[in-house]
Amino acid sequence: MRWMNSVLAEVLYALCSLVLAGASIFLLVREGRSPVVRWFVASCLALLVWVVTLFLFGRSEDPGYVLLVGRANFAAVSLAVYFGFRFVKAVAALPSRPSDTWLLWLSVALAVISATTPWIDKAELVGTGITGGHETVYGPLFALYVAHVVGMLAATLWLAFRSSSWVASPHRDQLLLLGWGTLATGVISLVTNALLPYTFDDFRWIDVGPLSTLLFLLSVAYAVIRHQLFDIRVFIRRAVVLGVALSMVLACYSALVLLVTDTFASSESGGVTRFGVLVLAFSFDPIRRFLEGRIDKLLFHERRRVTSR
Repeated sequence: MRWMNSVLAEVLYALCSLVLAGASIFLLVREGRSPVVRWFVASCLALLVWVVTLFLFGRSEDPGYVLLVGRANFAAVSLAVYFGFRFVKAVAALPSRPSDTWLLWLSVALAVISATTPWIDKAELVGTGITGGHETVYGPLFALYVAHVVGMLAATLWLAFRSSSWVASPHRDQLLLLGWGTLATGVISLVTNALLPYTFDDFRWIDVGPLSTLLFLLSVAYAVIRHQLFDIRVFIRRAVVLGVALSMVLACYSALVLLVTDTFASSESGGVTRFGVLVLAFSFDPIRRFLEGRIDKLLFHERRRVTSR
């Protein structure tokens, strides 16, 4: 029997999923050009798949479906640990190295193997074993898979804590928070989703692993609020300023075009009116892009230089 099979578990799964999805969408839309944001969004999406697949894993009795979901769960973790490593590296403003590419290909390869072969997740047993719930039969490459996950987590922690000793504030505090958040989530997940199931055949605690993602998210949230990671206030201010300015400019421009159209159009000249409407439709986007560039240059050029590192 699973340790958490209650309303609390449902609420925590929903909360974790909503936070991961919401943070990804908001940051990607507002500041998708920043390497820090891109790697964080990639981490969130991989963790979202991990959380959702494990939620679905224990709530079906169809062996084929459970096997499909279970393998997707393993694949998501393989990518999440790499994306987390690159996220911390981007926060530390360290350059990319050829080894990063090799680690990416290794992570992708293990994700594909996990999702499509029995070499890592050999089988999923429904309602069997000493715990009475779903259990996993591991394949011959599971040890390699665990070594990859542990190695990536160790590299991320080493990077976060070591880099914090020489980078300037506020990045020092950001890295320390990310390091402690990664440590908390990583240790809990390894114990509940790898050590106990693999060593003791105990699957009762597997819900705790993905839900511990909330600890990592809390560390990121505190770094955002207290130490300006992503600087959400700048994003919101930029969105508000751009929205107000764009509304005013487009309103004046639309009124001008319609006034000119109405001046030259007679009751029989519907073509002129249609031409005016087409001018409005095709000129909105260039105006928006021009205005966004000017506002960024005038008001937010400092932020651009920081986030483009």
